[in-house]
Amino acid sequence: MQQMQITQDTHVENMTGTGLKEMPLPMDIGKGSVHLLALSTGIRLSICDYQLHHPTQLIYNAFPRVFGFGFCLSGDIINKPSEFRDSGVIRPGQSAVFHFDGGDMQETVSTERVIRVDLILDPDQFQDIICNDTRLNFPSLQKVLTSPGRLFQPLIPAMQSALMQMLNCPYHGATRNFFMEGKALELVAYKLDQLGEKKNRNTATPPLDDELVDRTRYAGRLLTRDLENPPSISELAGNVGMCRSKLHFCFQQVYGTTPFEYLRLKRLETAQRLLHQGMNVTQAAFAVGYSSLSHFTKAFKQYTGCLPSHYRPGKN
Repeated sequence: MQQMQITQDTHVENMTGTGLKEMPLPMDIGKGSVHLLALSTGIRLSICDYQLHHPTQLIYNAFPRVFGFGFCLSGDIINKPSEFRDSGVIRPGQSAVFHFDGGDMQETVSTERVIRVDLILDPDQFQDIICNDTRLNFPSLQKVLTSPGRLFQPLIPAMQSALMQMLNCPYHGATRNFFMEGKALELVAYKLDQLGEKKNRNTATPPLDDELVDRTRYAGRLLTRDLENPPSISELAGNVGMCRSKLHFCFQQVYGTTPFEYLRLKRLETAQRLLHQGMNVTQAAFAVGYSSLSHFTKAFKQYTGCLPSHYRPGKN
C-alpha cells in the first residue's frame, strides 16, 4: 500500500480569510480534489471529491485540535488518530460528530470514489452557544465536546439533499459563499436535531443486532437491484423474513429513512451518474423507473439543486 504525507499547511484548520482554496490530487496519486472554504460565521468547510489509483495510507503529521461534523456520501475510510486506541470506519451514508485533541493521524482510503464534507468549528465557541441556550440539551454532543471522541449516525434525506446542493453549487464569488454558508448552517441544524434530547432519551430503542442489520442491508440491495421494477414493500419484507412494520422500523434504524425514500434517493443518485456518463434526460429518467419526465425533473432539482440538463455533456 502506498503512503502519502499530508503537510500542516494543507490542513483546513489553518485557513484564514474567507477565500476558496482548491487542492487537486497529484495525477500520479489519483483524480479529483479537495476544496477548502473558510466562512464568515467561523465554520471551515472541507469538500472532498476524489478517487485514488491505488489504496493509500494518508499520514497527517502534527494534526491540530479539531471539532466538527462530517458527512460521507461515498467511499470507505479507516481513520486512526494517535490519541484513539481503535480505528473508526467512515462509511457511505454516515454523518458524524468528532473531536480530536491533536497529534498524528492516519487514514486508509481505498480506490472507491470519496465524496465527503466536513464542517470544522471552534469547540469552545460552539460549547458556549450550546451551554448558554437552556432550551437545548444534547448529552451525546456534550460528551464529544468535552473530550476526544466521535459519534456516527445515519445520513437523513434532508442532509443528503443539502450536501448534493453544496456539491453542485451553480454560483461563484460572494454569491457562492452566501449559498455555501447557508447550506453549512442547514447541516448544523439537522445534526443538532438528530443529536437532540428527544433522540437520546433513556426510553430509546436499543440498537439492532447484527443479524437484523444484515437483513436490512440485504433488503436495501434487493430494493435497488432493478430500479425500473423494484419489489413492493410486501414482497421485500417477505424476501428478508420480516413483516412490513418491522422492515420500516429496521430501515429507519439502519438508513435513517423509509424504504420508499431510500429507493427514491438511489434512483436519483443513479440518474445523476447516468447523466454524467452522457445519457440524455429522458433515457436516464426511464432507466431508473420514472415514467413522468416532469416528476423526474422536479425530484432531481429538489435533490441536487440543479435541473437534470445541467449534467449533460457540455452543460457543466
